[in-house]
Amino acid sequence: MAITLKILSEKTGFSSTTISRVLNNDPSMTVSEDTRRIIFDTAHRLGYAGGSGRRSQRILADTMFIGIAEMLSPAEQMADPYFLYLKNFVEQTCYERKLQTVTLRTVGEDYCALSASDIDGIIAIGYFTDKQINSLRAISGNITFLDSSPNELLYDSVVLNFELGIKQALDYLRSLGHTRIGYIGPKRLSDETQRIVLEPRRRYYEHYMREAGLFEQNLIFETPMRNQVAVEHELQLRLSAMDSDKRPSALVTVNEETAIGAIRALRQLQLKIPEDVSIVSFNDTVMSSVVEPALTSISPHLDYMAATAVQLVHQRASTPAHQPERHFPQKIVIPPALVVRNSTAPYIEA
Repeated sequence: MAITLKILSEKTGFSSTTISRVLNNDPSMTVSEDTRRIIFDTAHRLGYAGGSGRRSQRILADTMFIGIAEMLSPAEQMADPYFLYLKNFVEQTCYERKLQTVTLRTVGEDYCALSASDIDGIIAIGYFTDKQINSLRAISGNITFLDSSPNELLYDSVVLNFELGIKQALDYLRSLGHTRIGYIGPKRLSDETQRIVLEPRRRYYEHYMREAGLFEQNLIFETPMRNQVAVEHELQLRLSAMDSDKRPSALVTVNEETAIGAIRALRQLQLKIPEDVSIVSFNDTVMSSVVEPALTSISPHLDYMAATAVQLVHQRASTPAHQPERHFPQKIVIPPALVVRNSTAPYIEA
């Protein structure tokens, strides 16, 4: 049975006129990205050829479909917007490059698409188990991992240079005269990867401080990755038990959520930021600039990380209109940057 505009209209809920203008890339037609995605996905999945077939067949043949797999659920992303921002930048870059994105759904621990044959490549955001990776590979072997690198022999990846980020944070705090610099965050990320993986920021913090002869175990505050209440409770409990001259004069936090929990704890203890304690955070999303005080932060350049991932997955994609530009995997390491705001100040001895 030939697929018509009427059938597409019934399947999508959009008018035949809207569908026709979207499929023909009418420049005067303004629709949301979600609407475009639904129309292209449905037309592609059902094999729509349109009128004489030539124009629409060319459009669909030229359209590249990129699957997006996310580590966190929507609810978890609200608590930790880092990955949400990464996804948004990926979708924005794909839209600008006229690539259609398809969000891959989860069934248990597996990822799936409406039709695996529709997916020309996958951008996987975050950490994934071996089982999850195998389910992604069943959809497409062209996978680019964003913010992790599980297998450099098989997959493209874009990761942040955490060691350089920690060095920038600690070098900056030391340049302000701080020597008692604490760290807040988890030791491992086994809750996310289901494997025992040392959290890289903390590992590099410990190495740097030992090399500088400044390491003190009691300046490390063990907290979960995404739990402001737990951070607030742990910091209040530990700092209230410390003599004032034994407390850290500065803190590096694993992410912004942890930094916000630290700010609340310090205020409960009547400690001022940055006069009494300076704070440097990681991630530098919008949250860093809107909290009070605005956070000095290590920026991973989320927009550039996302754009690089899109470029990598596009290079290895194979479609009727696009041949792979390379057949070997690449790993791109992005250097972060220190963004100075109001949560840090020179150390003043009491």
